[in-house]
Order: sequence, then structure tokens, then C-alpha cells
Amino acid sequence: SDAENDMTSESHHLKRNADKLLSSIQNPFQLSMSDALLAATVLCAERRCHAVVDALNRTKASHLPPWIHLEVECGSITVAGRISYQHFSLKTRPPTVLFRLACDSRTGRFLPTFHRSISILRRLACNDPSTSDIQFVSNVAMASARQAKGNMFTKKLGERKSTGRLVRDAFDALSRSMDTLGRKCGVGGLWNESDVLRSKSLREKSVEQSVDQTWASLITCSGIAAVFGVAGIALKVSSGVDPVIDMSGGVIFDEANADLIRVPPLSVPLSQKIVEKRVKEGDGETKTKSELQSELFAVSAKANTETLELVCFDVLTTMKSASSVPMRMKYASIKQLEGKESAELDAARPAKRVKTSSESKCQHILTEVEHATQWIDAVLGL
Repeated sequence: SDAENDMTSESHHLKRNADKLLSSIQNPFQLSMSDALLAATVLCAERRCHAVVDALNRTKASHLPPWIHLEVECGSITVAGRISYQHFSLKTRPPTVLFRLACDSRTGRFLPTFHRSISILRRLACNDPSTSDIQFVSNVAMASARQAKGNMFTKKLGERKSTGRLVRDAFDALSRSMDTLGRKCGVGGLWNESDVLRSKSLREKSVEQSVDQTWASLITCSGIAAVFGVAGIALKVSSGVDPVIDMSGGVIFDEANADLIRVPPLSVPLSQKIVEKRVKEGDGETKTKSELQSELFAVSAKANTETLELVCFDVLTTMKSASSVPMRMKYASIKQLEGKESAELDAARPAKRVKTSSESKCQHILTEVEHATQWIDAVLGL
């Protein structure tokens, strides 16, 4: 069975490193302190990952969202989720691998890692300025304004945080929560068992508090990974152009979707035009100014303890200059699909034989991209 295969793979991984550790310190022909330390580090990282996952699953009834699935895989924790789509029903599918949390062998900290196909998310998690051309040009303009008019002027320009900074802060918070939980759940921390009667209950209470914080970060980061990972690739496949970051005018606060992630959505332009406006200056003269108006198809995610759902919006923005940040004029949630029904879409494309692995119960992110592409095609009526 799959469970037996998972145990066999895990046992082989642990046994291989345990044998390497013993041979490095006992076999006179293979003595190596560096190999022994490396094998011991791998074993400790594996045990820490299991301790964290067990602590997160221990309170499953009250904290674990049903759409999140966690697996331990060779010194890292796989974070997978079942993604649903707004007004679009699909058959039950295995959870999709969104990202992994690798245990650093030097520090024991958990670091997020991403598949190489989702380059947007990898660069956003590092707050790479080259990811967002809009933010890069805006930063250059702010630097010039700082030299010309001082910090008070640039503070007004930079009030809104960029997508890269928000994504980096979210994954940094997840790493800190996982590190704290790893120290409290018995691996890498010392506990003063001075009170035999109360120490155990106090320790469990402290672990549960860390579990609450960790789940909140996991939910947020899973929503971010679904938007900039799965939806990012699907938007490029459907539209034929690269999706644009920081184009939709900041974070969307929608009353109908109260659990939207607090990150600006990912968007692709549908149409653009130059609009001329006559503006009256303070000296009484009337001048003609041009603005760029863009209609965008934007994708965000609604993430809570019940569901992880991708939602879409029709957004209208304006830019006063090439170095200015887009301002959102209005937006509307797309209420219903155009074109085919979801039942037709599920059978529209030929089924492919997917290479399955008995070592994991999760599916590859590119498998889920196909369903996300069908959803976007249905929304846009393609």
C-alpha cells in the first residue's frame, strides 16, 4: 500500500544515514568526523521535521484546515493544499505541492523553497527588485525625489508596500513560527522539569500557542503560493503574456471576500488606452494631461480555515506618468463564468497519463496548472 511504501522510503533514508554515522566512527577504514557530523545533522533535521508535523497534526480537530496536507520528505516539510476555484467545480483531486520548508543543516532553521517553474514566487520571496518593473521604476523616482525634496516627500510616495516586501515578510514570519515550534516541541530546546505535576501541561500549552501562530502563517503563505505559483503559470498559458506585479493598485479589500490575502493580486492587462484630461492649475491656466487607463484581469486568493479558493476581479487603474504607481479607480468581482460549463471543461482536453509516485500523496504543481488554466479560460470566455 501507499502507507507501507512511505514508511519503507522513510526507513531507508534514516537507515542509510544511521549506517553512515556508525561506519564513520567505528570502521577504521572509513573514519571521518565530517561524514559523521553530516549524517548526524541529517538525522536531527529529519527528527525535527517529524516533531513539528506531529505537533501541528496533534490538534487537528481545532486547528488544522482540511485543505492543507503536510508531509516529511528527507529533511524537509512539504506543504500541499487542495485548491478550489470561484464558481467552478472540479472533481476531487490530490493536494498540490505549493512549497517546501527545508531544515537548514547549519542553523536548524526552516527555510522556504520553491519549484523552479514558479520563478515569480521565488524572486518575490527574496524581494528581488527586478520582479516588479513598476516598483523598480517607482524606487528610482523616489531616490531622485529624495535628493531633490527630502525625506518627507518620499515618505508620501512610498506609503504603500510593494508585493515583494509583503511576500518576503509573510514567509519570514512563517520561518520564525516554525523555528519557535521546533524548539518547543522537543527538538533543539531544553525544558526545566522542576515541577513534575505542572511542567507537562505548561509545555503542551506553550506548544499549542505556537501551533496557532504557525497555522495562521501557513494559511497566508499557502494562499500566496497558490496565486503567484499556480495562477501565475496559468495566466501566462491562457493570455500568452507574462503576468504583471503591482499593477492592480495595491491590496484589494472586498466585503464579499473578507478572507482575501493581504497581498496585491496578480494581473494581466486586457486593454489599455490614453485618456486626456483638462486640469485647471492654481494660476488659472488650463492644461491638458494624459493618463494611461488599464483594464486588468486580476487573480487573488481567499484563504481561511475552511477553503483555499482562487478568485478573480475586473480592475480599472490609471497611471499619471511612467514612474508613478498605478491607482485603482474601481474593481468588480466576476460573479459568473462565461462560455462553457465546468462539466464540459473537465472533459474538454484529452486525459494524460500522469507519472505517479508511491512515495507521496500529493500532485505536482504543473498538474494543477491545467485546471487553473481551464478556469481562467472559462472566466474570459476563451
